[in-house]
Amino acid sequence: MPEETILRGPALVDAVRDMIIRGELAPGSRVTEPALASAFNVSRVPIREAVRALAAEGFVELRHFGSPTVMNLTERVVHEVRTARAVLEPHTTRLAATQRSDADLAAIREILDEDDRAIDLGQMDRLHRLNSRFHDAVASASGNSVLGGFVHQLSARSEWINTASIPVDNRFFWRDHRDIYDAIEARDADRAESLMAEHVRRAATQPGAHDTGGDDGFTTH
Repeated sequence: MPEETILRGPALVDAVRDMIIRGELAPGSRVTEPALASAFNVSRVPIREAVRALAAEGFVELRHFGSPTVMNLTERVVHEVRTARAVLEPHTTRLAATQRSDADLAAIREILDEDDRAIDLGQMDRLHRLNSRFHDAVASASGNSVLGGFVHQLSARSEWINTASIPVDNRFFWRDHRDIYDAIEARDADRAESLMAEHVRRAATQPGAHDTGGDDGFTTH
């Protein structure tokens, strides 16, 4: 449920996006401004702005008549997100290997340590969010804010898809992250790019990664 703290701007966008990712606002469901305004204790204006922002990110579909709706996770949507990641992320990771700073490495290491703690404690539900943070941190290390922005949007949509489809106990994902980090730390651009390309490819071909209910929507496990 949303926090009682009054949220504004990007924080409100994040909160509504999280409701979609967690399935509290299901694909195809109506996004009603009065209900969200009441839930977050804000007026309808910031809710309307948040919904427009989420429409730009591909989470919400705006309609000329009637309430906006949460986008359906169709096979086409899933394919487009995964194709975009396969194009952007290997090159972004290559840049990260040449441009990263010590602070970038520290940020990525912190996420990897959180991965390990979550696995050790059996907190598997945290791993999809940590996965998004890892990919965002690698993109940030590239030093290219435009690429970083694109990867951030793709990471959020991938988290949504993965939460609905991919079992979180695929441990190789987290081992891949360590290998990618090692290549970035070593400034081995060729290896970093290759590892990320393989990582994204394997994620897209995991059982459940394309488990859709046809053209009308996405079937979750």
